[in-house]
Amino acid sequence: MRATTMTTGTIALVLLAGCSPATWTLEIWGEEFIEEGIPAAEFEDGCSVVFDHFLVAVADPGLIGGSGSPVSELSSNTLWDVALAGPHIIGSSEVPPTTYSRVDLTVGPVSATSVSGNAADEQLPLMADGPWSVHVAGELTCPGSTVSFAWGFDTSTTYLCEPEFTLASGGAGSTQFTVHGDHLFYDALEDPEAALRGQALVDADDGDGDLTLEELRAVGLAALGDYDVGGASEVDNLAAFVESLTTSVGHVDGEGHCGVGL
Repeated sequence: MRATTMTTGTIALVLLAGCSPATWTLEIWGEEFIEEGIPAAEFEDGCSVVFDHFLVAVADPGLIGGSGSPVSELSSNTLWDVALAGPHIIGSSEVPPTTYSRVDLTVGPVSATSVSGNAADEQLPLMADGPWSVHVAGELTCPGSTVSFAWGFDTSTTYLCEPEFTLASGGAGSTQFTVHGDHLFYDALEDPEAALRGQALVDADDGDGDLTLEELRAVGLAALGDYDVGGASEVDNLAAFVESLTTSVGHVDGEGHCGVGL
């Protein structure tokens, strides 16, 4: 990966200010819930989950200045497996020393220009088959049964994250794009206090132990009283519900808020 060098305008700003540039680093991390699994204590119905991989395709990450224009744009289109112990560095660049309040990036389907960040050699072709933006695989265990899953999603989400921080002249700082894997098991699309549930997902399996999105698509939400779509009335089955949840997995610096751009 390459770190984008400063533009002529950026260099001029630094020179005019009489300051040395600062170094900004962008990381990605899946936290313990993805690296180690989500324990039964976190689920409303006593289920638990472990991930074999949790692939996220990141495009066009950038640090946004006060004018709303990018100050730094890092290497685009990289694939990350956040089930591997992290955090992982997406890239670094030199930027003017000042206060920043926004970092943007897109989690979208891989493209012909996508490269591996830390993903295994075979995982980039796997993502290209969709093409997928998020692909998760692992095991979901509920009382009395365990199923495996391997789900690919082609959703595209631009996250507008708002970590306010100040970089001093000659100093360094970092921002972390934090991926929340537990969101895929939420029982509500628009409630930040949603509970985690897995039993309805496990019950969708046809008995072979391999839980597919096709099986989830066959389960209508009208028959399930615990799932709240909020204003997303078009979401009417379990597969569409989980797919919608993939657009909410991005946070900043742990629990910090990221808006979603159009």
